[in-house]
Amino acid sequence: MAKKMNNYRRTVQYLQKIYNLINTEYFNSDLEEITLTVQESTRSYGHVSVSNTWFTDDKAMKELNISANYLRRDITEVVTTLIHECSHIWNMQHNIKDTSNGYVYHNKHFKKTAEEMGKIQIDRHEKYGWTISTPTEETIDFCIRNGLQEIEIGRQDIFSLGGFSGGTSGNSTPIKPKTRKPSSTRKYQCPCCGNSFRATKEISALCIKCDEQFIVVA
Repeated sequence: MAKKMNNYRRTVQYLQKIYNLINTEYFNSDLEEITLTVQESTRSYGHVSVSNTWFTDDKAMKELNISANYLRRDITEVVTTLIHECSHIWNMQHNIKDTSNGYVYHNKHFKKTAEEMGKIQIDRHEKYGWTISTPTEETIDFCIRNGLQEIEIGRQDIFSLGGFSGGTSGNSTPIKPKTRKPSSTRKYQCPCCGNSFRATKEISALCIKCDEQFIVVA
């Protein structure tokens, strides 16, 4: 019987295993060794540092973080986040500049790598570029082939509402709409701080904190 992913240490090891599988399947085993972490982040699903941040006596490694706040998504979504970050790593290793504006705006170089090598769908966000990442049939097949199971542990802060990526630590995977469950209401979310609310009709609202227009995400 497979062990449930409801233990922190086991989950980190599991995500490292998935990273290795992605490296082999999509990136010709060419991705460098990284340190995978699971830390709090309500601004993005994940990020990878743009320089080495972890060191031993004989090597230095970049950090790939998966947000502890969003672990309990569908496993295909978690895998998509990992592929998103792996695409950044690939581009960095091959001197391909795939972001600008403080690593927030994702350009077409990122889209090309993520779609052609990572086999995920990349859509354009009006402000943050080619960054919205969605699993494809290939992603689903990858999860099935490798027997990947759902993660059953995650961090939940009472006052954390989620939000959009754009931190300064490096390239990151943005928060995007949840589409699995239909709803009779619309969810509006600030693309910067993540504050959100639901409404039963179409409205126009501005986030007082960020001075950004709320967008429909679900």
